Parts: sequence; structure tokens; C-alpha cells
Amino acid sequence: MKRRDALKIAGAAAFSVISASAVSAEASPPTRQKIIMVHGSWHWGACFEKVSNFLAETGCAVATPDLKSHGFDESRYDSFSTMGEYVQPVEKMLQESREPVVLLGHSMGGATLTYLGEKYAEKISKLIYLTAFMVPQGKTVLDYTKADATNPKKREILAIVKLVGDGRGLELDTTRRDLVKAAFYGDCSDHDVDIAIKNCVPITSTVPYAVVSEITADRFGKIPRVFIECSMDKAIPIESQRQMAADVPGAKIISIDTSHSSFFSRPAELAHIILENT
Repeated sequence: MKRRDALKIAGAAAFSVISASAVSAEASPPTRQKIIMVHGSWHWGACFEKVSNFLAETGCAVATPDLKSHGFDESRYDSFSTMGEYVQPVEKMLQESREPVVLLGHSMGGATLTYLGEKYAEKISKLIYLTAFMVPQGKTVLDYTKADATNPKKREILAIVKLVGDGRGLELDTTRRDLVKAAFYGDCSDHDVDIAIKNCVPITSTVPYAVVSEITADRFGKIPRVFIECSMDKAIPIESQRQMAADVPGAKIISIDTSHSSFFSRPAELAHIILENT
């Protein structure tokens, strides 16, 4: 079975729930703000399904779009060359929203938050970085991944990720299951790891790694921010998370003792944190 076919089958129930919620929302508007959750490299929007279901039960309107070349989007990783093209699915939601929304980004999803936070400051009520790249003016994500490349916590991820020949993509070797689990899903169930491996795309674009942050105090700087640090993370070690929080000061810091993928391992706790901070 193809990866996207497996994803469609796994997500069918979720889509029916979302459709039912949408009908209910028209009759009784949600009591909380809209939340858009942005996935990271190799991942897909529905990786947040556990958390989004908890949030939906409280009346939140939650969207979990696939970025370009991820999930249901059939574009190739090398079919675009700009950040604007990569984040277009999220940007479209912001453009069409009649009210400010909360943006949550996980891992590389932080690059999307930073880019859109500057461009659509008036459309965003809060930015929540979930062990995500939060890069200061003039820097790139690559600056941080290079800086922490010698951190022993990154041993597994460095063993399973390689730059493809054209330089436009990073390939994840999902055949090395134990290393993938250690790098991304250390405290997650085997069942969740199996789902993730089936639905991750094999190659992710290098575009978000190379984009230079152009944030300003007058736009991005005026949006309230939360940074949720994950102390057991081996993909973005806690040292790197704290360095970014220091380099882009002003965010409220919240710590949780999880691996890189708390949306799998501790969805109820994560949903509670989101609700408490929106």
C-alpha cells in the first residue's frame, strides 16, 4: 500500500469528525480562538490528531494543514524554491480568516511561524513554538543545526538523515526503525511509531532550512509568543532550544519532560498547555 493511501485510510475517521464539528460550529460558534497547527520536516498535518481532538472537545476550531510536498499534497520536494510556496496552505488559511488565529509550529514548523508571523502580524493572536526553530533576524535554521551537530544527543538523527544529490532535499531513512524512534519518538508507543513511519514523507525540502529570518520588532515582535521546550528531545536538543529562546527573547517558556513528539506521547498534557495559553 502506498504511503498516501495509508494516510487517507488512517485519516478518514478524523475527517468525518472534523466535518461534523464544522456543521456544529455553524450552529454554535466556538468559544475559543482558531488554532492552526503546523507540522515539521517529513511529517504531515494529521500527526497532531490526538491533540486536535482534545482541543475540539473544548470548542476550539483546529486546522492541521499539510505543507507543500507533505501528507496529501502530491508536490515533489524539489518542485518549489521559496518559503512562500512551501507555506502556501497555511498562508491561504490566514488570508481567509476573519479573525486572528493562534499558530502552533512543531520543529521545522517554527520556520513557518517566523515567516508568517512577520508577514501577517495582524492576522495572528499568538505564536506557539513546540520545540521548534525560532530564529532571530539575519539567521537561518541551518545556523542552528550546524552549531549543535556535535551534540551527542543528535547521534541517531545524524545517522538516518542525509542530503540528497540535488541538494534540495533531506532524506530520512525510515528502515532504521530503532534510530528513528530514538531520534523523534523516544517516549512514544510502538503503535504511534509505526503510524509515523508509514506517513512521513521520505524526503523533505531544504527550503525552510536556508531561509533567512527577516523578523522585525514592529511586526513579529508584537505578537505574544510561547516556547514549549521538550527536555528529552534528541532531534532539537534542549541546549539548542534554550539558545533560540535566548536569541529571540520575549517568549513565555514552558517545559515538559518529553521527547521530540509530545503530540504523540502526551497529547492531553499538550492540549492543556495550549488551552491555558490561548
